Amino acid sequence: MSSTLVNAPYALKAVCPRKDLLEAVQVVAHAVSGRTSLPILSHILLEAHEDGLRLTASDLELGISTTVPRATIENPGAITAPARLLSELLSELPEADVSLSADLTHAVRIRCLNSDYKVLGLPSEDYPRLPEVPEDLHLTIPQRTLRDMIRKTLFAASQEEARPILTGILMVLKEDRLSLVATDTHRLAVRTTRVPAAHGSNQALVPARAMNEVLRLLEDADGDVHVRFSNNQVLFLTPDGITLVSRLIEGQFPSYERVIPTECDKKLTLPTQSLQRAIKRAAIVARNDANRVVLQTVKDMLVIRAESQQDGTAYEELEVAREGEDIEIAFNAKYLLDILAVTDTEGFRLELTEPLKPGVAKPVPEDEGDDTNTYLCVLMPMHLV
Repeated sequence: MSSTLVNAPYALKAVCPRKDLLEAVQVVAHAVSGRTSLPILSHILLEAHEDGLRLTASDLELGISTTVPRATIENPGAITAPARLLSELLSELPEADVSLSADLTHAVRIRCLNSDYKVLGLPSEDYPRLPEVPEDLHLTIPQRTLRDMIRKTLFAASQEEARPILTGILMVLKEDRLSLVATDTHRLAVRTTRVPAAHGSNQALVPARAMNEVLRLLEDADGDVHVRFSNNQVLFLTPDGITLVSRLIEGQFPSYERVIPTECDKKLTLPTQSLQRAIKRAAIVARNDANRVVLQTVKDMLVIRAESQQDGTAYEELEVAREGEDIEIAFNAKYLLDILAVTDTEGFRLELTEPLKPGVAKPVPEDEGDDTNTYLCVLMPMHLV
């Protein structure tokens, strides 16, 4: 063993299974800043106290914190360690207990069986703490429900930083209803559900990156998520005890309700999987024509066409249950596929009016009489060529 790794007064000492520590590091590492002029933001804060070993990471916009299960605390204290180095090292160590300690020089010692490493840390006092978010405005929602809501709206958020207000998901709490809304102006996704355990009414524009991290942390399982809002922060507490805090996006979100068509006289209902496969095939040709696919009703069939001067033509036919007169309309194939990818029902409905007016996509079946648990997407059409 290297003589340079000598014992010193402990600023922190804890022992825990390698697997548990690695999982905790990987959870919080998503909040570590990739590019920063502040070296400490590339670190993870480790705090050992009576309740266990807690890890926190933050880039000042997003912060994630979790506790390592089955950790034995031999000496309380705190230190920071480089996130990337810590993750890579723990990934390669054998499956056994890891001894984690820090001395007063901020050196972090990591021992596991015959492996002994010293990592250069930084003072814990310099690490930014996660903001406190009061419980004045809060709600409780099953994680399975929140996971579904994020999954069905996140794809519609814009990735163009030129309009920051469109790069998030709007959370709208009105009494006992919660809506998640996202739009990039080409499509709009709205998912609404009932949340009896809610207190207050408010709107919060959460960055898509933060919502993507929440989605990553949630499971398709029982358990509740607790959500708190303040004027500029939102906090999510998962059933596993993971805390995520994000700064909210400032600005006025577009008045989305007025762009949702209320009366559509043409309705097309199709099998979700059959439509998805047909659009995927047509999209292979459409990708060199701005992803344009044309949908046209002909009696009891829906014809799907795509054409590219470079690749040729595509033609698909599907049986359709329809209401109203014939229509020919073009949509972006990618946008249709994004919606179909999160449609869990056997049927899929398009509600249309005119070729150059927005259409509405909905899952089928849905409870027509239940307006407390709904999902729809509004799609802007493309010009027919």
